[in-house]
Amino acid sequence: MKAAVLTEFGVPTYADHADPEPAPGMEVIDVAAATLNAVDIIIAAGTHYLSPQSLPTVSGIEGTGTTQDGRRVYFCPPVPPYGSMAQQALVPTASLVELPDGLDFSTAATLGNAGLAALMPLTHGGRMKDGESVVILGGTGVVGRLAVQAATLLGAGSITVVGRDESALDATRELGATATVAVGDKSVDELSSAIRHASSGADVVVDYTWGTVALAALRAGNRLVRLVQVGDRAGAEVTLPAQLLRSLGATVVGFMPLHYGPDATAQAYRTLTEWAVAGKITVEYENVPLAEVASAWKRAPLTRHKLILVP
Repeated sequence: MKAAVLTEFGVPTYADHADPEPAPGMEVIDVAAATLNAVDIIIAAGTHYLSPQSLPTVSGIEGTGTTQDGRRVYFCPPVPPYGSMAQQALVPTASLVELPDGLDFSTAATLGNAGLAALMPLTHGGRMKDGESVVILGGTGVVGRLAVQAATLLGAGSITVVGRDESALDATRELGATATVAVGDKSVDELSSAIRHASSGADVVVDYTWGTVALAALRAGNRLVRLVQVGDRAGAEVTLPAQLLRSLGATVVGFMPLHYGPDATAQAYRTLTEWAVAGKITVEYENVPLAEVASAWKRAPLTRHKLILVP
């Protein structure tokens, strides 16, 4: 079969790879769509704890497709060395989630890793309650824009998006953001003041950035503010004063879907697909032929929509 094959750490190439074969508890999936995620790029670089221990291997942690008996499914993760960026993947049967009628494969794929990183930090990590103030740090990308929509549908009282691109920030208002804050060259104190003014104080912070932006958001928090740490694009480390945490009763939670178990992630995914079928959320993606995986790899960090590799 054709696949995105990683023969050395870096960028996979479009090449031939052995076909997967069925095994007990596993199924061969005819792949229809495979997302290109930031984590795929890190894994392929050899710097992630999920990076392969041996090569060659096929890249891709998730996708959608059809089982050999015709069921339309979302899958994550495939069984190495058979990643999702291929004509076929090998997947544990227990990890399959069937797709509802009316949902196309590319939308369904986009709602996987990206959708779960948008919805579950609110529902599971931040335990958001109806009417609470939500602040989303780095909310102008694929995941952040989905998070804005999820917070709206969950009944947030206000949604403040913090980011660097002012035009992209403005666009989030169409999705439900009630206020935006541009980071610019603001000091931590200035940024904190701007976030507090825009949000009237944060109850839940969904953090895709970390760094001093996260510190500013915590300082703008209400009592018992919960910050859910999802990504670290603005820096891997930050100093959090002990007195700040104690004075607010603040909670900082590290988020990954796997911490909540397969049942919780499957249910969250079903919620996302139900919203999509009902037309309640907007999903932005671009289909790219699998043969163009190398160029897609370079483009992905620069786009604000999801790139979907199609065999």
